[in-house]
Amino acid sequence: MSNLLTSVAFLAVVGFVAWLGWGLEPHWSSRDGTRFMCRMQLHPHDANERTRWTDVKVSVQEDELLVYARSRRSRSHRGVWRVVGANDDPERRRRIYEVRSANDDGASLRVPSNSRCVPVLDALVP
Repeated sequence: MSNLLTSVAFLAVVGFVAWLGWGLEPHWSSRDGTRFMCRMQLHPHDANERTRWTDVKVSVQEDELLVYARSRRSRSHRGVWRVVGANDDPERRRRIYEVRSANDDGASLRVPSNSRCVPVLDALVP
């Protein structure tokens, strides 16, 4: 009987940790907020197309964002981007930044509201 209870307790703990892990987003920010990891989503050209949020590394250079891919799936996110706007998502405590590339592609960056990169990105919003 004790073996059954410990097995059920183990599965419950593993399930809880998995549930927590899927709910958290990967994010890291340097002390000065000029380098960080976040999620990025390209804006689709076709209204019926669905795009996914992917993990990227970002470096702020003067008034531009240099985006590096963290995986093969996010290769199309690489490049130089400019911040053109920002929105708050108070329910999920996130800040979403709208960015544009040199060839006028649009994308969104999603970071936690309490991140050290938020003041740096807010300074770039026109």
